[in-house]
Amino acid sequence: MNKFLTIALMSFSAAAWAQTNELVVSAFGGAYTNAIKAHIAEFERANDVRVKFVPGSGADALAKAKAKQVDVVHADVGWANRGEAQGVFEELEPAKIPNLATTFARARFSKYGVITNFGQYGIAYNPKLLKAAPTSWQDLLNPAFKGHVTTAGFDFANVELLVLFAKQNGGGEDNLEPGFKVMEKLGQNVSVFYSQHPQLLDLFRSEDVWLARWLRGRVDWANKEGGVDLKFVVPKEGAIGLASTVHVVKGTKNKALAMAFVNYLLSKNSQTQYAVALGYTPARADLDPKTLGENVPYGEVVVNSLLISDWKKLAPNMDQIKETWEKRVVH
Repeated sequence: MNKFLTIALMSFSAAAWAQTNELVVSAFGGAYTNAIKAHIAEFERANDVRVKFVPGSGADALAKAKAKQVDVVHADVGWANRGEAQGVFEELEPAKIPNLATTFARARFSKYGVITNFGQYGIAYNPKLLKAAPTSWQDLLNPAFKGHVTTAGFDFANVELLVLFAKQNGGGEDNLEPGFKVMEKLGQNVSVFYSQHPQLLDLFRSEDVWLARWLRGRVDWANKEGGVDLKFVVPKEGAIGLASTVHVVKGTKNKALAMAFVNYLLSKNSQTQYAVALGYTPARADLDPKTLGENVPYGEVVVNSLLISDWKKLAPNMDQIKETWEKRVVH
């Protein structure tokens, strides 16, 4: 055989192999993806695969899944329910994901997805500017803090807060009106709805913001970044749960590898790395708390105490909920 033809065929085969052995993962981006990338080489070596991460969340991630542009999708509970309802995800196969059995019961989201880690939304505050530490989500409504309170723009955690306020006033997932009446008051206290974590850090640094709905792990991050000395409190009503789910895209040609990737995310090494890097509570139930760091809440009591609504009721109505939020809460 002509040596040039041989070289060409070898190059083609190598290119074809590389293309076949690529797993495309839609992830949240930023620190979240970096935490996975930091140790992904172990999975790549064990499975002869290159993992390509593409940023995506919410509608964007779901669109990529529908178009078969990705093999694996990370989501929050709202978009996870939407994806399930639209038939976008494969059923997880326990035989191929033995680490499923090691997770807390609440982490077994459904037969189409599993929660990989939990975060705690509470109240971050500047102790220099508040005479007393906040103790309740109701403190965000205190007129004394008007113009110095913030929360993110419309997101799933604000929907959780909306549901909490609704339940406190005779409503719930099926009747959000009592919650919107409270959220309108919160909106009057907010001078700006933050969109990025660095933005909120700057608002705390400038002392424009005194208290905010924020993640425990992000408060630790903010203090490490410098310029602030913030405190974090879990309100008496409970912490709002941030639950990150992972799913295998229906119809992917890399189904076996995708299942193996989900299994790896639930491995002891990966779960520990999540906790150390992000401050999130691992979904795996058999870890040694000493390996997670003193600022990482851990255990079944922690996981079961998180405020997580019935998103099967909420997810179909998210467009309407967002529209009402924009009209009544944002000023």
